[in-house]
Amino acid sequence: MSSHAAQEKALFSRLTAEDGDLRRQQLEGFARHTPINSAVSLANSLITVFMLWDTVPQLGLSAWIGLIWFFALLRLYRWRLWRLRIAREPERQGRPVRSATLHKAAAWAALAGLLWGASATFHPYLDADQRLLVMIVIAAMAAGAATTLGAIPLAAASFIICAIAPWAVYFAWIGDHIHIGLACFALIMTLAMLISTSIVHRSFMEAVRARLKNSALVNQIRAERGEWLEISDTSEAFALFDAEQRLLLWNENYRRILSLPKERLFRGAARQDLLRHCATPVSVTRGEESLDHWITRQLALGKDRGPPQVEELSNGRWLKSIARETAVGHTASVHVDITELKQREAELLAAQDELQEQSREVQRAYDQLGQQHRRIEETTEELRRARDSAMAASRAKTEFLANMSHELRTPLNAVIGFSELLGSEAFGPLGSDRYEEYVKHIHDSGEHLLNLINDLLDLSIIEAGELQLFEEAVDMAGVVRLCSQLVHSQAARAGVTLAVTGNLEDWPKLRADATKLRQIVLNLVSNAIKFTPDGGSVTLDLRATPRGGFTIEVTDTGIGMRPEDIPAVLEPFRRLSPAHSAEYQGAGLGLPLTKALVELHGGDVEIVSTPGTGTRVTVTLPPHLAIREDSDIPEGARGAKSGMG
Repeated sequence: MSSHAAQEKALFSRLTAEDGDLRRQQLEGFARHTPINSAVSLANSLITVFMLWDTVPQLGLSAWIGLIWFFALLRLYRWRLWRLRIAREPERQGRPVRSATLHKAAAWAALAGLLWGASATFHPYLDADQRLLVMIVIAAMAAGAATTLGAIPLAAASFIICAIAPWAVYFAWIGDHIHIGLACFALIMTLAMLISTSIVHRSFMEAVRARLKNSALVNQIRAERGEWLEISDTSEAFALFDAEQRLLLWNENYRRILSLPKERLFRGAARQDLLRHCATPVSVTRGEESLDHWITRQLALGKDRGPPQVEELSNGRWLKSIARETAVGHTASVHVDITELKQREAELLAAQDELQEQSREVQRAYDQLGQQHRRIEETTEELRRARDSAMAASRAKTEFLANMSHELRTPLNAVIGFSELLGSEAFGPLGSDRYEEYVKHIHDSGEHLLNLINDLLDLSIIEAGELQLFEEAVDMAGVVRLCSQLVHSQAARAGVTLAVTGNLEDWPKLRADATKLRQIVLNLVSNAIKFTPDGGSVTLDLRATPRGGFTIEVTDTGIGMRPEDIPAVLEPFRRLSPAHSAEYQGAGLGLPLTKALVELHGGDVEIVSTPGTGTRVTVTLPPHLAIREDSDIPEGARGAKSGMG
């Protein structure tokens, strides 16, 4: 063994076990906060440099943050080496720690505080807001040190004093009333943080001492239990008490049958205390006798050699208890579990009662059949009235929305028309560029509100089952080209690339409502553009399915959503975060209305989405919508119904 190792072993041998363990706990508590302290120091220094870059000389500012980063990363590197040594040599974790190690930790904390205190040299270059920012950062770092470094109070105090003292000295050196007050405030804040550090350290040390004391007590109990004598595990609960009614011997069934906590069973435990903490007799829980009276009866069993006691406990067991005194004055207590016998007795009595009850139940069942028949008739009538009321309410809602739509459309059309007239400057220039911008806002807002009213009315009509499809021969290529032109400006404003792919020219004409198909495509594409960030893309793809159907697929690289949220967006007025933010306008009617219009044409909608990746919406139209070249279709209205679920 080297001389250095021998000296180290001799030094450790002179330390008391308690002091060494306490210092080890302090060091571990200090080390646990090293990553968070370093991360906070790195982040706060970056924020400070960002705010002061245009004011403070950049060379000095760069040198300051370079020292802070070097010191923080070095601390993280040393902390990582310490963790690796503990992992490779677990026995090192239990070794006591020297006082010098804690002093090193305090020195590291003092150096970190001096680096932050050095920010006082920036004061001449700072304006009032920047000074306030730097002082807030310094105060926050010092307050954090009072808590995270409190395991080693010298380290916490070193950081707090070294970080705040340069500012206090600088304020006092300036000498005017305001800076003298700031210096006093800094000293008061330092004192408060040092007091807080003392409180944190006191709480930490009390917790550590309690943990060490509990560990020693547990080890002592485990050592003593090996010397205790236990009787063999019989089917009865057995315990032996001395002349002073103190527990000497017991078996596992004594604890199990009486439902005693393990911590209550130890040599020397008072019999009266055990009876007080075991399963309570039913006679006590029902109030037929007090707990003290029951304990007195149990203690008297071994003295008067009375007959066994049979009683039910609150844990569901039936016990037959007997106690006898031995020749040396000890008391042997035996409890026999007769729960199974009592259960069989109860089953026999219950079977007898059941036979008598069955005859009464037959009569009651006959009477109940008659009552149920009357209730069914009453329930049927109530359901009929509820159905009529719901249908009337639905009709009233539809009529109300239709009337309100008409009342709102008239002034909205006027607002939109006059705003278009003003925007075109038909009667002369407006006089200011801001007026043109305001007129455009008015026009866009009016169109947005009008579209919302139209969607709301369509959705209400669909829910009422009164929407009519005006079927005609629809050229999907033309529909797609028109929709692409309509959303082109929206895509350009959003910085989104819009692409149209698929075999458009190969599609036959469809027997469908052209307006509704345009509305479906516009809703899907505009919705995809709205939720796709700048630089993203939206693809509109039309294809024929192998089974003769037709698919309209819109794919975007937008914000996406979780699969479990997809059913919610198909419900009216449901919008998911971050769709609630002001960046994404809308009332949550686009997808529900689109789904309803697709179902009116006999199709279905499928949505696949991944958060942060994008969304794919696929509309599948049935094959029977295709029009053969030799067929002819009369144009006209056809009623359709759709269930909005």
